[in-house]
Amino acid sequence: MTDIDNDPLGVFDTPAEVMPIESLPPQGGSELRKETRYRATWRVDVIVGDQGSHDGRINDISLHGAAILLERNLKPNIKVTLHIYLPSLTGPFLPTVLTVHGMTRYTVHDSDDQLFRVGVAFTKFEMVSDRGYLDTRLTSHHLEII
Repeated sequence: MTDIDNDPLGVFDTPAEVMPIESLPPQGGSELRKETRYRATWRVDVIVGDQGSHDGRINDISLHGAAILLERNLKPNIKVTLHIYLPSLTGPFLPTVLTVHGMTRYTVHDSDDQLFRVGVAFTKFEMVSDRGYLDTRLTSHHLEII
């Protein structure tokens, strides 16, 4: 058997300096978000109508939306309800849970995490005060993504 038979995709001829793609932008190829995003790894429950709840993790978040890592691939333009669990900053207390309604905008497979990254645009905070709380929490305690 020749080398070409063992390497039908030509992987072994790939130059050594080629780096893997870290992650791809959403479908359409360019970054659409304009507001400041923050790195966070909070637990989130994504509730999709009659499909029930899916456990996920926030990848990054802003006041207008979030990128969420899920084991499930969700279609764009689906109404979702998020329960975002913000851990306590002052000790071993229960997390603060924000309930936010939104719409899925894109889903891509994130090869770094081996999960689906789902973009959700926020449409409504269940409690008006939750938006202010999230703003204070992000700007005071989390790193901006540049």
